[in-house]
Amino acid sequence: MGRENYKVLRKLFLMKNSVIGLVCLLVGVLCTCQVHADLKTIGPGGTVFLGEEGLDISATGVMDGGQIGWWAPGSSRSSDPTELMTVSSPESFYVSPSAFSGKEGLWYSWPEGSPIFQVKRPQVSVRAYDETADFDATGKWVPRGDAVSFRISSNVYEANSRGGPDGQVDIVLTSPEGAKYSSVSGPSGSFSLSGIPLTSSLTSTGPVWSTGGVTVGTWKVQAELSMNRIKDNMPETGAGVSAPVDILIQNVNPLIKSPVAIEIGTPEPDRTPIVTQTTVPAYSAPVTKPPTPVQTMQTLMQTPVPTSTPVPTPTYTLVQTMEPTPVKTPESTPVPEPTKSPLSIISIIGAGLVLMVLRRS
Repeated sequence: MGRENYKVLRKLFLMKNSVIGLVCLLVGVLCTCQVHADLKTIGPGGTVFLGEEGLDISATGVMDGGQIGWWAPGSSRSSDPTELMTVSSPESFYVSPSAFSGKEGLWYSWPEGSPIFQVKRPQVSVRAYDETADFDATGKWVPRGDAVSFRISSNVYEANSRGGPDGQVDIVLTSPEGAKYSSVSGPSGSFSLSGIPLTSSLTSTGPVWSTGGVTVGTWKVQAELSMNRIKDNMPETGAGVSAPVDILIQNVNPLIKSPVAIEIGTPEPDRTPIVTQTTVPAYSAPVTKPPTPVQTMQTLMQTPVPTSTPVPTPTYTLVQTMEPTPVKTPESTPVPEPTKSPLSIISIIGAGLVLMVLRRS
């Protein structure tokens, strides 16, 4: 009975060791896969970028000396490929810009027709952001002492699916004197500007650069795609490297032309008597302009002269002469009355005598 129990226990012990050994084997395999996974390994249908070199595309199934083909947009895959290429070394493949530019898209094995990889043109740009004041500082003034972050926009983040700990982009920071920095210091300590991993199409480093002790002046910021030497094989602005941007770091806003320094503190009183000199302005006599002579226009008015109408003797008509109405001149000068003519008086007396003779007769 004791011997049988011993055998059972021995079997259980051996089974336990086997399970432990199997688990250790699986863990070792997983760790090995994780170690070998990097940004150079391309799986079937994976994305590659123009300018990448040293890629291992053997996992796609293409063999040494095998052919891959590309069909232009709109063409049928039942026909021959628009472009056909022979792979000489699947373990060290180069996505040559001269061979693949203008032929972006899926490439297939020929004649099998299995997807090998998808070619894309790299894109990258960078901006500086003032995290302290919360504004985009690209091409602007940053108050000295604020914390700055770098925001990188790129489509190379798609390479994250390959795995591996390496980053894809470097930031080149150039001081006003021309010195290039490979790292900066921020609230969380030192931060390396090389091999920054891209997490999405827009990646922010966070507040990694404290500008309190930096040189005053204009700093230049540029992003370079260091992954598999894209920046070296495709140094075009916007592709392998970004357009450089400037930020001005100084204490005073550049819009303030004449800053005023304010001294804080209470100065000691000066016991020396102050003599105040008062300046009396000199008296200036007012200048009087001579009066401007006014030219008076004198208006002459012609006085009408009354005329007498002779009365014929046979008719004996009494003519009454109207006296003219005096006209006032602008100087209110009275107009003299006209003088009666002697002929008119004689006519009136003659008419009266005729009337008296007629009555008597």
